[in-house]
Amino acid sequence: MPDENKKQLFIAKAAIMNIQGNVTVANPWSADDVDKLEAVGLDEYKEVIKACRFFYKRDPIGSSVINKMVDIGITSLDFTKAGLTNNEEKLVKALLKPLQEFAEAMTLEYLLTGLIVPEIKYTAITTDNLKKLGIKKFSTLVLPTTMSLRDPATIKINSVIPDMPSYYVTIPDKLIFFIMNNGTYPDNNKDPNLWHYLEVNYPEFIIQVKEGKKEFLLENKNIMRRRPLSDSPYPIPYLYSAIESMKHKRNIRRMDYSIASRVISAIQLIKMGSDEFPLTEDDESQLDDLRDQMYWRNTAGRDVEKVFQLFTNHTVNIEWVYPNIETLLNDAKYKDVNRDIFFALGFPAILITGETERSSSSDAEYAMLSPIRTMENIRERILKILNIVLLETFEYNHFKGETELRFLPINLNSFKYFVEALVKLYETANISRTSFAQAFGYNLDDEFELKKEEQEMIDSMGLEEFSPAPYSPQPDKNNGKKEEKITEE
Repeated sequence: MPDENKKQLFIAKAAIMNIQGNVTVANPWSADDVDKLEAVGLDEYKEVIKACRFFYKRDPIGSSVINKMVDIGITSLDFTKAGLTNNEEKLVKALLKPLQEFAEAMTLEYLLTGLIVPEIKYTAITTDNLKKLGIKKFSTLVLPTTMSLRDPATIKINSVIPDMPSYYVTIPDKLIFFIMNNGTYPDNNKDPNLWHYLEVNYPEFIIQVKEGKKEFLLENKNIMRRRPLSDSPYPIPYLYSAIESMKHKRNIRRMDYSIASRVISAIQLIKMGSDEFPLTEDDESQLDDLRDQMYWRNTAGRDVEKVFQLFTNHTVNIEWVYPNIETLLNDAKYKDVNRDIFFALGFPAILITGETERSSSSDAEYAMLSPIRTMENIRERILKILNIVLLETFEYNHFKGETELRFLPINLNSFKYFVEALVKLYETANISRTSFAQAFGYNLDDEFELKKEEQEMIDSMGLEEFSPAPYSPQPDKNNGKKEEKITEE
């Protein structure tokens, strides 16, 4: 008896079971520990990037907020024209579209991973391609033909002095295999053109990879990090503080899927007999008969009829057994976690859902003050890189002019008030015609050309320049030419 008691006490002893197996482990928590749930530390930067990219692709709030931040923040590019020659101005205009696309790519990467490592390649462009850009007076120009971003997951950051980090690029295994096998991929496919390109442009890189080097120090001075802390050289992505809530939301959704699958595979319970009329061995044929009818109903894996007629006696009872679906139908469980995600991102829910819980944030203009400030900071840092690209382009081509790129202002004001303010500025001669037309999406040069063509058509066809108003005097169709002629005579 005592031995049995000891055994029972041993069995009742508290222990923690590893979910992945049947191994009993000691309690890992102490009174001072904080439950970190599934949080990923910045020292595991690759895992952080993987999580941020996953939820950007899968979570509706995460993807919508980031996309709206990019769309709102990256407005059209403009530049200062004073001091530029006509050809220099055409060159800058030709570069605006690719620079705009590069700005959008950098902003998206900055929000997703917090790290921008730009790679710019300049190439000499010949006359035919320059003509397509509207530049006709140069036989050749050096332009940025490739503007790309390195994958931050391949970047390793070391830091001895906080504001002077060292960046290393880790060569992917696939590229190492390609170089070690002289242009052959792991699946035995070959790319001789790419191999020739690497041999011509990066011969030292190939030699070092074949010697076994897998990390290279980057001499890039245009690398941009987002809000690194003193305890880690790695940046904090925009989605980082929302990852835990997004994982929790995904677990709730997993619970819903589990309940839904049980509803789909609900149990059909068939009872024959009761306390008053129990089923006996003599009634076994009735049970077989009923089973055959039910099997026939599901012939070929589908219902033969939407309404199935079943003939049986009064002792047969058929019912469906469903799990409790109240939790599945109640969406209140997502309310708190969605609110936490919006809080973590610092983005007003009214711009995503059109709804708000607080009257103070019901005004979209007021609610956007914080996100606009965030985007203004990003725009300033993005412009530094874009202006460096433009400056290097001018230096390569020995241009003497000076200019600076800028984004058009972020305008989220009420359209009515915006128009009133704009008209007031124009009437007081504080803005130009060009700026006035540009604010409404018009190009003043194009409008002048259209007006010129219209005037020529009006004169050639003898049409009235202005439509007559009711009771107005008829305009002089000859514009006063006839009277002048009579006066001279």
